[in-house]
Order: sequence, then C-alpha cells, then structure tokens
Amino acid sequence: MRSRIKGVGDKTQSFSFVTDPFYVPFMPFMVPTLCSLDNDLLAAVLVAVIMVPVLLFVFRARLGNWWQEQTIRKAIRRLGSWSMENIHLPDGTDGEVTIEHLLLGRDAILVVGVMRFEGLIFGSSHTDQWTQVINRRSYKFDNPDHYLQRQINAVRLIAPGARVSGWHLFCHGAEFPKDKPDNVLQLDDIRSLPKRPRRGDIPKQLRAVWKQLVKGIQGE
Repeated sequence: MRSRIKGVGDKTQSFSFVTDPFYVPFMPFMVPTLCSLDNDLLAAVLVAVIMVPVLLFVFRARLGNWWQEQTIRKAIRRLGSWSMENIHLPDGTDGEVTIEHLLLGRDAILVVGVMRFEGLIFGSSHTDQWTQVINRRSYKFDNPDHYLQRQINAVRLIAPGARVSGWHLFCHGAEFPKDKPDNVLQLDDIRSLPKRPRRGDIPKQLRAVWKQLVKGIQGE
C-alpha cells in the first residue's frame, strides 16, 4: 500500500501548522522549539511530524499480525513443557507432512496446527469439507481432520504406542455458531486451561517417549 502526501517540499504551496486542527493540541510544546530552529531543520521536523503517523498507518496491519502471532505462540506454549516447531516427517505412504507445533503435554504428545481463519466456520468430523462464511459469502476448504490424522500417524511411526492427540487452533476471529468439533481449540479455551505443565507433572514413561521422538526427528 502506498501513501502519498501532497504539498511537502512544494514551493508553490503554502502550509501553516498554526491553522491546521491536527497540530493545535501540540502548539504549546512546538512553538518555543520551532522558533529556535533554522528553516532546514524546521522543514525536517515538520516532515517527521507528518510521516510518523503515516508510517504507523501503513504498517499497522503488519504490526497487528506480528502481535497476534506472538499471542498465538505464547498460548501454544502453555499446552506443553517442551515443544518443537515446523517439523517435516514421512507419513509412511511415500509422502511427507509438516507439523507446525509438536508438544509434550501433560498426558500425551500433542500435534497442534494453527488455522488462521476469520468469519463463521461450519464443519464436523463427518464431512469432507468445512465452510467459512465471510460477509454472506461462503468458501469451502478440506476437512482439516484428514491431514491431522496423517500428522498423528507420522508421529506414531517414530514413537510406536505413544499416546498422541491432535488439535486445530482456530484464531483470527473465527467463530463456530453451531457445535464446535471436539478437536478444535480457540485462544480463550487455552487461557482457561491450567498453567503450563512442569517436568514433574508429566509421567516418566511419557517423558521417555518424548526423548525417543526427539532423537528420531533429529536423526540421532
């Protein structure tokens, strides 16, 4: 997105911050300072005063996305005592899966995929496709359970017999007006959970499985 400011540096146009309502609240602070500045420095200050809000406007979406991603990461860390991210594993059928978040939970290995959707979401474990509705327009997408099951199977190939649970974390304002599937989490659901499990909260056998899993992923 490009923003254009007209009149800055144009000698044919006049500009007065005294009459501009935007600068009125700042006048008691600006006038003593501006009076002591030469013309070049004054121009630089005025450009800075104008450009800062413009840049904030241009980059506000990126800043918002960055903040939301940090919130998501913080919430996910609450689910387990140890975690790995963006793991690529063979799925046992000559294919490969990518696991966004793999965690050692309180009573199971957790596979968590983040679903960055907005609007209304309709779906269940029994349907081939789910539906997203935004502004009365609907969009179909594959049932994420299918890929989640492949991810779980890939983990079990490395750690046979391990208890593995899979979750879809829906964020970015997604809402489920009807029944929410059992394996769907939202940020408010995580915030209501107990605190992040510590090492002593996790059974010794499960910690051993996690260690085996880490070695298998790292190829040790």
